[in-house]
Amino acid sequence: MNKLSFSTLFVSISVISLCAIMVYLNVSTFELNETIGSGLFYLKGYYEEGNMIVTEQGIGVITVPLVIGLVASTLINVIQFCRTPSVSD
Repeated sequence: MNKLSFSTLFVSISVISLCAIMVYLNVSTFELNETIGSGLFYLKGYYEEGNMIVTEQGIGVITVPLVIGLVASTLINVIQFCRTPSVSD
């Protein structure tokens, strides 16, 4: 079995999770003054400002996929390392 590099796993998982988050944000419906996430993981907000209704996307659209990619690729690499048979002379 070929061992996958950390960078390949990280980029692949991050891109897949970014696509999944973007699809989720586009198909989800929001009530007025509703948000998804907070702080560094703020994804989207929908609120009224004066006479206008504002929809905004937060930094979480980037940080959430990066965190998912980091955690998942680290776990996969640790599992691959543990399953690799040791070579003894």
